[in-house]
Amino acid sequence: MNNNFKLKLLAAAVLMASGVAHAGSAFLNGSPTGGDGSQANPYDFGVVGTSVSALFVNIGGPANGLFEEYANFTIPTLSGTSGAANTYALSFFGVNVIDIQNLVVEVWDNVHPGGSTLYTTFTGDNLTHAFGNLAAGQYHLDISGQFGPNAFGGQYSVALQALPVPEPETYAMLLAGLGLVGFSARRRKIV
Repeated sequence: MNNNFKLKLLAAAVLMASGVAHAGSAFLNGSPTGGDGSQANPYDFGVVGTSVSALFVNIGGPANGLFEEYANFTIPTLSGTSGAANTYALSFFGVNVIDIQNLVVEVWDNVHPGGSTLYTTFTGDNLTHAFGNLAAGQYHLDISGQFGPNAFGGQYSVALQALPVPEPETYAMLLAGLGLVGFSARRRKIV
């Protein structure tokens, strides 16, 4: 009887996962997001700034099947930009029914599919990867991976952050101000 319950539970999980049919549900910072991740309708991060923007996606597909999804984002000003990606697995009785392997995220210029410059590539290793300084403008991500050998879908997340880089004039003003403070302090000691 216990084995019968386990089989029904596994069958229900498989049906739920397989009913998603590739395009799944996506959430940006906890709220449903526009787009379905397809080439014609990419996910939209909107403007990425100092707060971390996190995209969480549930996706369905066949065991060992490949997938590729897309997401657009905008940087408002010259920024030191970084990102991280992670995958999640769901296991029933030692079998991963929700599993993504070899998750790769590519950062391109322009909105998808208009990119011509690949800036960086990072994997779903849950580590933060610095992209360097990106100019203000539009960019997109190509997100690809493979479902596990027993999987009927998967879950992944991608997080982005863009911290504005001070312009050279800001550094010049800072140095001038420090020079004036130093000059003032030195003058007080002499008098």
